[in-house]
Amino acid sequence: MNIKTDSRFVQKGDTFIAIKGHTVDGHDYIDKAIENGASCIICSNNKTYSVKTINVKDTNEYLENLLVQEYAEKINKIKLVAITGTNGKTTTAYMTYELLRKLNINCAYIGTIGFYYNDNFEKTLNTTPDVLSLYNYLLKAIDNKCQIVIVEASSIGLVENRLAGLKFDIAVFTNLTHDHLDYHKTMTKYMEAKQILFKNLKENGVSIVNIDDKYSKNFLTKNNITYGFTNSDIKCTKTDEMFTCFTYTYQNKEYNLKSHLFGKYNIYNIMASIGILISLGIKIDDINNNYADLEKPNGRINILDYKTNKIIIDYAHTPDGMKQVLTSAAHITKGKKYVVFGCPGNRDRQKRPIMGKMAQKYADYFILTDDDPHDEDEMQIINDTLKGITTDKYEVIIDRKKAITKAFGMLKENDTLLILGKGHENEIIIKDKRIKHNDLNFVQELINKSIK
Repeated sequence: MNIKTDSRFVQKGDTFIAIKGHTVDGHDYIDKAIENGASCIICSNNKTYSVKTINVKDTNEYLENLLVQEYAEKINKIKLVAITGTNGKTTTAYMTYELLRKLNINCAYIGTIGFYYNDNFEKTLNTTPDVLSLYNYLLKAIDNKCQIVIVEASSIGLVENRLAGLKFDIAVFTNLTHDHLDYHKTMTKYMEAKQILFKNLKENGVSIVNIDDKYSKNFLTKNNITYGFTNSDIKCTKTDEMFTCFTYTYQNKEYNLKSHLFGKYNIYNIMASIGILISLGIKIDDINNNYADLEKPNGRINILDYKTNKIIIDYAHTPDGMKQVLTSAAHITKGKKYVVFGCPGNRDRQKRPIMGKMAQKYADYFILTDDDPHDEDEMQIINDTLKGITTDKYEVIIDRKKAITKAFGMLKENDTLLILGKGHENEIIIKDKRIKHNDLNFVQELINKSIK
């Protein structure tokens, strides 16, 4: 595809479409695109450039229509699965991808932790990539003989029409809790954004819905598979203390499943995955027999052993995500629970004090630190979080490495340290700086130094 929306990637003969985004306007980079070899410019500023120029009313709409006309029919011939919800998208999608690969089924996954197709990997920038990137990934998956593609559908991606023209065989709703209200403003608008996905099911498409979520009825369609701990098609009836083994029923038969994931919330993720796999025609015995061998997605409940202690690295970055991880950690903690976390800048400020309350409620001690401040003042983020805190069992250490090091040094017998918010990410973004950092790698370094 010789269409580009980023001038840095333009090559000789490409068409450059100047897209106006929230923070960057592609029209500011038209000259650079021409310098890099663009032979055609699509813009909406009523200017004429030194190469072929087409002025349109809305470049975003032009791009969407172009992609739909040229490629959507080809893409919609494969099996498309999309997962939406506040939490659980990545784990559900990635574990489904992993199981399909284990069964030697050519497939792809597009989401927060990257673009995986068969056994290949490419980094992605957003949970749901921009529409051009998404179409490029889907076409690459098809060129690599993928039969199924699993996509994480974020609420913002849905509102911004990044999945334009795509029709899905399966749509999954995991849950709806507080997040992105800086963008959506209300929970109702947030819910309506998620509903867009279900309006784009194919004629005989299947909805897979967490029936225990209070918003679930808004996502039911004519063909449903429900899951949960209450009355549902896939129903969890019994678990072990760690929630790593559980019993579930489907069509009046009882099954047992083991996994490397722990926590009640991950049973929800696994049941959603079971629903997808059943809908794709995978035999239940193949699902149950292979789940125990699957690796967790990077940055989701990565557990390191250190002496008698556990150190958990997780992407939890919402109030509910924190609650789920912290309550699950209680099942493996005999000593104290220490937490290191921060809130990102230029994002939903309303959730910051709620996350502070979660740390106060479920941790014995916690350290507030940087997440990705972006363009926001770091202390403003901290002060917003402190509005939800009434205890004195915490401290503020802005530097994330120093915060983790301090918490690591506090561990005694049978304690657990939870480092939350960054998960798989490899950098901290402060204004225009990108500081290399990965929580898991940094903790491993601390462990290695301490045992020498």
